[in-house]
Amino acid sequence: MSMKKERSTAEQPLLLFFLLSTAGWLWEVLFVRISTGEAVNRGFLHGPWLPVYGTGGLLILFLLSRLRGAPLFLLSALLGGTVEFAASLLLEYFFHARWWDYSRWPLDLDGRVCLGSAAAFGLAGWFLVRLAGPALAQLFACLPRRLRVRFCQAFCILFALDAAVSLAVPNTGMGISFPV
Repeated sequence: MSMKKERSTAEQPLLLFFLLSTAGWLWEVLFVRISTGEAVNRGFLHGPWLPVYGTGGLLILFLLSRLRGAPLFLLSALLGGTVEFAASLLLEYFFHARWWDYSRWPLDLDGRVCLGSAAAFGLAGWFLVRLAGPALAQLFACLPRRLRVRFCQAFCILFALDAAVSLAVPNTGMGISFPV
């Protein structure tokens, strides 16, 4: 078996989605823990992932990494805020609940996004495009394709099971969701 690096293929976006979704979940859990002192499993799903972060991160990477000289922080903040706003609308429409409410934060937009969350997306987008994205691409390219495929299969199965359970019984409750 050859030890040379394989070029990353179609598995890379899927691995990035799960990694970014999990990083977002960790960020939320840590933020709530520091803010309130409570450990709360944030998000609609029961597993350790928040797809809004995976979706926003992939969009930022794919849409903004090619724009050289563009105001990356500002565009990441706008794109991340738009994804967060849309996710809030969709969750509320389908489940009649909110999983976050920024109405008490400065410069909020209908409680769905605020300047602080948009700024966090701006910083995260800059970090992702300039540093983490290229490093992760290299890391994934070093993994044998068969291993990348196995990881993708395992994560997809776990995610699908979690989504099926969460569609029937969403992760809700004190500190997680707010009825509307």
